[in-house]
Amino acid sequence: MDKSPIKSAINRTNIEKNILKTLSESDKPLSTQEIASVLGNSWHTIIRYCLDLEIRGKIFKFSIGRIYAWQVKK
Repeated sequence: MDKSPIKSAINRTNIEKNILKTLSESDKPLSTQEIASVLGNSWHTIIRYCLDLEIRGKIFKFSIGRIYAWQVKK
């Protein structure tokens, strides 16, 4: 069963908005797993969207060992 392009675009937009909202409401950087837990999505989904948001200049990451922490660009 294929998703419609419109439904996929809406879902993508919702996930991105939720990531940005979660990060902007946090008083500290959040790991990929923390974001995934808050939003109820898989780690893989969140890392994919976070990397895309980083490329587009909306958020930035830094490494703590093998873990990425994310923050909204201000």
